[in-house]
Amino acid sequence: MNTRPTGLGSWRVGHWVAAIGAALLVTLTPLSYIQWKQFNLMQDVAVNQIDSIMWQSYQLERELGHLAYAMHSSLDPESTVEPDFLVERYDVFVSRIALVTDMPRSDLLNTTPAYLEAIRLVNAFVTDADPVFADPAGLLAQRSTRLALIQTIEQTEPALGELTREANRATARFVDERNIQLREQGRLVIALAGVQAGVLLLFVALLVRHLRRQVVQYENLQAISRELAVARDEAEAANHGKSVFLANMSHEIRTPFQGVLGMLNLLDETRLSGQQRDYVQTARDSAQHLLGVLNDILDVSTMESGTLRLAPEPVRLRSLVQEVEGLMRAAAREKGLTMQVDTAHDLPEWVMADPTRVRQILFNLLGNAVKFTSQGSVTARLSRLDNTPAGVCITVQDTGMGMDRATVAQLFTRFYQADNSVRRRIGGSGLGLEISRNLANMMGGSIEVHSEPGQGSLFTVHLILPETVAPAQAEHVSDQPGHTRRLRVLVAEDHPINLKYMHILLERMGHEAVFCENGQEALQLLERQSFDVVLLDYHMPVLDGMATTEAIRALEGPNKDIKVVLVTADVVNDTRKKALDVGVSEFASKPLQAQDLQRALQRCGLLDAATAPASDPAPGAELAAPEPEELNASAAGLIDTESYTEIVAMMPADTMDELLSTLFEPPEGSVHVLLASLAAGDADQIAYDAHKLKGTAMLLGFRALVRTSAQIERLAPEDNAALRRELGTQLLADMTRTQLALQQFATAEQA
Repeated sequence: MNTRPTGLGSWRVGHWVAAIGAALLVTLTPLSYIQWKQFNLMQDVAVNQIDSIMWQSYQLERELGHLAYAMHSSLDPESTVEPDFLVERYDVFVSRIALVTDMPRSDLLNTTPAYLEAIRLVNAFVTDADPVFADPAGLLAQRSTRLALIQTIEQTEPALGELTREANRATARFVDERNIQLREQGRLVIALAGVQAGVLLLFVALLVRHLRRQVVQYENLQAISRELAVARDEAEAANHGKSVFLANMSHEIRTPFQGVLGMLNLLDETRLSGQQRDYVQTARDSAQHLLGVLNDILDVSTMESGTLRLAPEPVRLRSLVQEVEGLMRAAAREKGLTMQVDTAHDLPEWVMADPTRVRQILFNLLGNAVKFTSQGSVTARLSRLDNTPAGVCITVQDTGMGMDRATVAQLFTRFYQADNSVRRRIGGSGLGLEISRNLANMMGGSIEVHSEPGQGSLFTVHLILPETVAPAQAEHVSDQPGHTRRLRVLVAEDHPINLKYMHILLERMGHEAVFCENGQEALQLLERQSFDVVLLDYHMPVLDGMATTEAIRALEGPNKDIKVVLVTADVVNDTRKKALDVGVSEFASKPLQAQDLQRALQRCGLLDAATAPASDPAPGAELAAPEPEELNASAAGLIDTESYTEIVAMMPADTMDELLSTLFEPPEGSVHVLLASLAAGDADQIAYDAHKLKGTAMLLGFRALVRTSAQIERLAPEDNAALRRELGTQLLADMTRTQLALQQFATAEQA
């Protein structure tokens, strides 16, 4: 549909403003000029007082008459006219002369014969009279002089009368001319008003036309909007269908993979011949490779849809790098390569990052370096990024075959592989580098590559990973079942192979497992039995993991608060948020490995190494310290030996003793102060003292005290005396265990 306007309809706001401005300029400029002219005419009449011409001429004639009368009166022998009075009348007359000659608009009169004659006679009279009136005393004595002056006045009076009449005529002419001009300007104003009215009507017509066009355009836009809304709904439906397809396919593919990999792992632990073990290893490698390709495809799909989200958390960067190094070193050793991973001394200990995605970038780059290097070495270095407080720089350099410029230019193109027999023989999905670059971009960074054929390659990764502090309770995952409590686990899993694998896995981890096939059966079991944790598959018949969790939270009794771990292969990113909203406690990814499950259970707080809760003591009873032989004083479990060793090495012995006394020495030690606050029951003081103890314990690496003080700080607002007594007992036990662990640590150091 073509809705592009034409003609006036295509005018923009600027065009209309310019057109209206031009029309106003054309019509208002002449009108303004006419108004200006009228203003000048009015000013000419008002300011210059045109009627003063007639008035001043009349006053000059009148004053000459007064002077003549006074002079005639002075001729009477009985006259009482004083000389000064005559001089006064003369001075008034003379003053009127200047008013006439200098009056406003005298140009209307000073060229007329009457004016010229009158002024000539007046000047002649003044010339004769000035000497006479200069001597007032002799004025009355000289009668003949007065008679001569009277004669001159009588000769001048007719000329002044004619001047007055000429002034009247000049004023009349001026008024007539002004009236004619005003009438002409009035006609022009009327004409311009007509033009303005016409222009206004024209603009009104154009505006109406424009509005009609806009209505049509609006209707067209509404139609387009409806079409776009339909297209958007169709696209969203297609995108939702894609998401559902990805979720279902990831489940349908990864679920059998869990069974395949799980069974291969279990088979590898049985007694096998060398040939059989080789077959198992080959099958496992193939499955892992296929799973890696699947993960790459799913990652690219979620990136394309914009649903991939990072999940940053506190990460110990060196530990993550060491984990990747340990896994890749075996692959490098198999090819006879030397692998070296260096971390700068000023690298942040803890950063906020998505560990899975940072690990994925490292695996991709190191994996490619090992894959395309036949001899020599692979070197990775991690350092701070210059001029960026939160920046981390990762470089991966190899001595492999290298690449030419054309290959480098296409390196991050999807599915691209250089036309090289060696590279094609080695193979790969061609997605890893694209995924790594996108992940780096999501972390505010980038990936660059420099390579020359036969000279190896250098990949440089810049990531923005803000520095953070260690979490209050760092995870400590143990692969040994002896360090965990025995849990009673309810497992809902509909896949028979996975059921078998989960049974063996949980049995080897030292837990008791009860199995069911769907969420409905899990709810029935929870109503009849007690469990420590529920493992739910996300996709199940009858009732899936989400709905089952929601139903569990609606149960009556203690099982409504049971820990729920959702086991899922779903890659749709909003799954985690939806699951948390309905009450899921933790997540474990498929294919499920023992270490992943162990971590999930620990994050639920089910595998913390702690003694069973003591029974509630009587109110007001003293907190009893546990007996030493009842305590598990394992230094590794209670103390971060690395952090503690660094503190000990950094501080003098007396300073270290003083620092320890601020924790343990009664009654001022932080532990004892917190115990007193717990006994007093002041929530604000408890929170303050617990926070203070937690900070000192974190500095020294006392894990148990950090964990317990953080728990006390979190639960401080709760008005529960029994809970406070239980926390006090736990705190006292942790203090005793930590002190014993410090003794064991000191003894081991001396030995």
